[in-house]
Amino acid sequence: MNPKIGEKEAILMRTLILIPAYNEELTIGSVVTLAKKYGDVLVVDDGSYDRTSEIAQKAGALVIRHKVNRGKGAALKSGFEYALSQDYDIVITIDADGQHNPDEIPLLVDPIMKGEADLVIGSRYLNGSKKEIPFYRRLGLWVLNKGTKAASGLEVDSQSGFRAMNRKALESIDLESEDYSVETDMVVKAKEKGIRIREVPISVRYDVPNKHKKNPLVHGLSVLASIVSLIGYRRPLLLFGVLSLISFIVAGVLAYLALEPYYKGGNVYLTQAIGAGIFVITGIQLFVAGLLLNVLARMVKE
Repeated sequence: MNPKIGEKEAILMRTLILIPAYNEELTIGSVVTLAKKYGDVLVVDDGSYDRTSEIAQKAGALVIRHKVNRGKGAALKSGFEYALSQDYDIVITIDADGQHNPDEIPLLVDPIMKGEADLVIGSRYLNGSKKEIPFYRRLGLWVLNKGTKAASGLEVDSQSGFRAMNRKALESIDLESEDYSVETDMVVKAKEKGIRIREVPISVRYDVPNKHKKNPLVHGLSVLASIVSLIGYRRPLLLFGVLSLISFIVAGVLAYLALEPYYKGGNVYLTQAIGAGIFVITGIQLFVAGLLLNVLARMVKE
């Protein structure tokens, strides 16, 4: 990588580095200082109760402050609105906790400058960095990435907050999510709008301070729930088809348990038999609901 080349190219277009932040006084100063070599820096302080805003301003960033914590998605939307109002050509999003290396910004900007992509995602899976990911995170990311693939049809590092986008992408992607599911929301909307998406390899650090602001399990389940909602809205037949299949599998297991004693000369277990019937009916209803919702979704799109 040659950052100097990236710096010279970035001068040709107005570039904004957008940093959503919540209680990041320990790291925000260094992130801003490193990032401002590559463009203007905007920190959206999402209701922090520490010195995040003060330190960011002293480091040279413009700061927009939310009075209360509204979520990462809301912080990004505020930043995108600012970027559009100020006619920026390229926006880079980077996390405030120091996990990402701002000196890798040219890697993300390069495909946009060459006209090869509209949205570039920094991926920890392309250069072996995933080996450094703690196992529980690796498992959680795998689930979220597969969920994003089900919603968008794309297999990318869906939870990476290190991204670059041109004005076309910025104008086309209308984000709805206000929490951490915003990264998946962005991918889904970009695919729907025909935005060209590309990944580039980045490095990620996991030894940063204050890395867990939420319980990892609660955080992961919250994002997963949002992704499931996206799947249900955009690909209802897939979601309801899977649920229907699960119901039929449960019905099959219960039917086996109900009939096994009968074949051995005993009686049918009535409770298991009734349960099997209920799950069969449920499976049929879920499948029919998926078909109907799929037709409605297609009608809405058309």
